[in-house]
Amino acid sequence: MSKCPQCNSPKQAWFKLCFDCNEKAKQKLTCEKCEQIIPEGHTLCKVHWKEKQEKLNGKEDFRDKFEGKFYFNGMKVKSKSELLLLYFFEANGLHPRYEDLIMFNSHEYRPDFIVEKGDDIVIIEHFGMNGDDYNKRKQTKIAEYAKLCKDSHWFFISTDESDMYNLKETLGKKLNKTPLSKIRWK
Repeated sequence: MSKCPQCNSPKQAWFKLCFDCNEKAKQKLTCEKCEQIIPEGHTLCKVHWKEKQEKLNGKEDFRDKFEGKFYFNGMKVKSKSELLLLYFFEANGLHPRYEDLIMFNSHEYRPDFIVEKGDDIVIIEHFGMNGDDYNKRKQTKIAEYAKLCKDSHWFFISTDESDMYNLKETLGKKLNKTPLSKIRWK
């Protein structure tokens, strides 16, 4: 186990900070790119905001197109479906990390949700759209997560809009195939 660079306590090797430091960092509003403190209501410092605007004038990036609009316990999520997933996780005593950075084989991954239970890690990715470009990115992500989850302690689950109608049934069955299994989901 590696050490957290801020408090020197143990942390998982694939996370930048330990859980406590990560939660404290979420309380401070910082630029998503350089972690400089920013005013409330913003996600980027002035320098990175200008870069983003210049980039958007050229070609629009998919991730920039969908900034967070919905809040759950101070956490900003990008869609109503992700908000429902957060409600489901919290109601069932799971405390996921949202779009947290994972480094694996010098690749960066930002899955929608990461849930840890002991040494086991469950990655949950929600696919809420349709279209040729989106489906290509979806298949690429699924293949990448399949490679990442070859380790016996890593698990990957994906959801889509059809799962949102009955999370207890659909997501519950998927989670029961991981170490997060329960007899009954709320």
